[in-house]
Amino acid sequence: MFKLRPILKTYYDALEENKVLGMKCEECGDVVWRPLPTCQKCGSTDLEWFDMGDEAMMDEIIYENSNLVGDYTFTKANQYFVNKEPYCIAIGHFKDGNQFHAALYGVNEENVNELISKLPFSAKVEFIEMDGGFKSVGFRIKE
Repeated sequence: MFKLRPILKTYYDALEENKVLGMKCEECGDVVWRPLPTCQKCGSTDLEWFDMGDEAMMDEIIYENSNLVGDYTFTKANQYFVNKEPYCIAIGHFKDGNQFHAALYGVNEENVNELISKLPFSAKVEFIEMDGGFKSVGFRIKE
């Protein structure tokens, strides 16, 4: 297991309990996900943890089969994912959160155009097992 800084330890401990935590600025109300020690809007360090929930809105799909070698993002991420199921990259946001890039499972050549036509849509949080004994956050198309 990796040695984590305290702010990251709280975040990754919550992931082990299948909870996604974000941080809300007590001064300006902005939400930070993934956790950072300062608010990205006003610079305050007065941030409080809160549960981000188990769904997020997907705003854009960047489709490329993750099993193909070529895109460095996929090649690098695949080195650490325990599950080698294909995924694509999505740009999305939690209801109260900032924009993020994350793995999105359930997109394939047969459904990608239909899914793109339905954007934005909600997807469920998917806890990704990583080499090294910890989890990360991705998302899965709802069935």
